[in-house]
Amino acid sequence: MRGILLLNVGTPATAEKPDVKKFIGDMLSDPHLTGYPEWLSFFLARKIIAPFSAAKSAEKYKRIWRAEEPKISPLLYYMQKLAEDLEAKKGITVEIAMRYGEPDISSAFKELERRCPLLHEVVVFPMYPQFAQSTTQTIKEELGRIFFKRPHSFRVKFVEPYYYHPSFINALAENAKPYLDEIDRLVFCYHSLPVSQVEAGWKKGKEFDYVYQLKETNRLLCEKMKIDPHHTLIFYSSQRGKNWLKPFLNTDIGDLPKLGWKKVAIAAPGFIVDNMETLYDIDFEARTIFMEAGGEKFTFIPSLNNSEIWIEAIWKIIEKI
Repeated sequence: MRGILLLNVGTPATAEKPDVKKFIGDMLSDPHLTGYPEWLSFFLARKIIAPFSAAKSAEKYKRIWRAEEPKISPLLYYMQKLAEDLEAKKGITVEIAMRYGEPDISSAFKELERRCPLLHEVVVFPMYPQFAQSTTQTIKEELGRIFFKRPHSFRVKFVEPYYYHPSFINALAENAKPYLDEIDRLVFCYHSLPVSQVEAGWKKGKEFDYVYQLKETNRLLCEKMKIDPHHTLIFYSSQRGKNWLKPFLNTDIGDLPKLGWKKVAIAAPGFIVDNMETLYDIDFEARTIFMEAGGEKFTFIPSLNNSEIWIEAIWKIIEKI
């Protein structure tokens, strides 16, 4: 029997400072994210970045945290709903896991084995449509480390980047359609990356080229929705340095009203599930900057989350691997 493991980056256990500090420390200790040696990544993350940024980040998380009891992060909420709905509609065992934080990959494997005694194959489906060292590569290496640590009764199949898959593009298009009335520009926002990482991927070829892949997603999406690509823009968010992919959302979005583009809709095709980067960086911070700069209409396009069309797309993506 088959099972599915849905993978994402992760989220703090709560929006309180100690849990946010731990999450930041865990995540930024990964040299795949920082580009520094492991010992230096660990030192910077645990001793400098996490202690100094935890309070500010906790306030951001509190702004987006879901209010129902038990209080839960949007990312975890939508990941759980996606797993529940996919399992119910397709009759297959589904679990979720995070690269950093809980539930971790090891416990998710154990839960799949417990719930499905005849399990022979696990399809690992990452919530990253485009390849990046800080997402795809670190997930693959962590999966290998955990899987080969002990014998398993099942094999693993990893879903490679699906940035161009027709079902993914169709899901994005259908999801965006209701939000595109009366706008001057459609804005695509992606997570920024260090230029050095992007160049390293580019040298390896298209299957490792982050910028090529996100631009191909945009091209195919515009083609699907019959939108002139010249009426779209690309911004990057969540940068942690100057030598990262630009233009930066949180500094340059305010220039658009001066150029006459006062009505925009913003989509984030690299984020499958709403999280800090979409709900705070885009829907709160970028919205505030844009409107205060003279904008008239700012439309946030939610991520695919647990929408029915995304569930069907997942199924079509995995059924032939």
